[in-house]
Amino acid sequence: MMGQHSTQPEKKTCPHLGEKYQPFVNPQLDDPYSFYKVARQEEPLFHSPLLNGYVLTSYDEILKVLKDPARFSSMDTLAPVIKFTPQTVEALKQGVPKVRDLVNSDGEDHKRLRAPFMRVFAPERIEAMEGPIHTIANRLVDNFVNDGHADIIRQFSYPLPLEAILTMYGIPSDRMKDLKKWCYDMDELLSTPMTPERQLECAQSFVSMQHYVVSLIEERRKSPQDDLISNVLSSDLNMVELVSILCGLVQAGHKTSSHLIGNALKHLLEQPHLWQTICDNPALIPVALEEILRYDAPVTSMTRTTTQEVELAGVMLPKGTRIYLIYGSANRDETKYSNADSVDLERFKQVTPNHLAFGHGTHRCIGSHFARREARIGLEILSKRLPNLRLRPNQELTHSPNMIFRGYSHLEVEWDVA
Repeated sequence: MMGQHSTQPEKKTCPHLGEKYQPFVNPQLDDPYSFYKVARQEEPLFHSPLLNGYVLTSYDEILKVLKDPARFSSMDTLAPVIKFTPQTVEALKQGVPKVRDLVNSDGEDHKRLRAPFMRVFAPERIEAMEGPIHTIANRLVDNFVNDGHADIIRQFSYPLPLEAILTMYGIPSDRMKDLKKWCYDMDELLSTPMTPERQLECAQSFVSMQHYVVSLIEERRKSPQDDLISNVLSSDLNMVELVSILCGLVQAGHKTSSHLIGNALKHLLEQPHLWQTICDNPALIPVALEEILRYDAPVTSMTRTTTQEVELAGVMLPKGTRIYLIYGSANRDETKYSNADSVDLERFKQVTPNHLAFGHGTHRCIGSHFARREARIGLEILSKRLPNLRLRPNQELTHSPNMIFRGYSHLEVEWDVA
């Protein structure tokens, strides 16, 4: 059985949408937005037997939840979408004990855990990463610029943010392959249905990552450097809390940016006039990215759990009900955005972006400015060095079956070599 809560509302709801909700398989995997559009109009909050929780799709109701952490807790945000087997539970015991971290804590506990990391993601520290990100991005392009074609995900949008976060952590680049595997497995463990065998494999991988982060913390305690890990060691966080947060940050910190760059390239190149627009006017790149964040959010959902009986979207929910907040749907809500299903590079030119791609309130993504900077630099360099970039025709594009992250595993592009 999937999920961890089996509460039902007292008020009966129409069951048809919940039964039809199949986000891990096509057609909804590649195009969830058509389904969410129907949901917003017919049943903005519905129960999903598959997820054993409720799915919330409208902008205003999701914002209401995000503004009310007292009644809608983050405590189960990292609960897996599937029940772990006894073997998986045993394997996870070989790692560090499970504790609250930035994503699944509330109130004063959340403030305490977040404070040291607010300092290391302060604007001046992010600013200092501008040069290193440029260097990494140009080196990656150097590797394929004369080939005339590339898998831009594998060769650029994935390694750029991963190398950037590893640089912040002070991790040598020769460990990148390990980190990539560990991060993918950690993500899959929490947000994708899988076989018991694969579940165990992912759990063992996650434990390997935890052990590696423990060794990094111990090294920095002996010989501190000017890196992110050294800079949080002076806080009152204990070893288990540090490991938990550092593992989560390295994973979320590169996957969000990677999918943002990949999604931006796919949608801009799909309509060549949009790509031409940012090539002609690179100053538009930041507002173009805000529109991509709205149109196809790299973090497509998060969960909350009710701490008491509450009414939401006209439905009474008991205490302990798990709710999936679908940011990707909120960002396409036609009551908030005109032509919501179209990419409009001018949308946020004169107005402050109000999309929910990075969440809202106390749990707003701590690395959102870092992600924006990486994506901006990535698009600036690609548009400057490969202005005639285009999608390779007739390729099959697939999304990973995942409730949290939304992006492509491959994106083939080509260009004319000078």
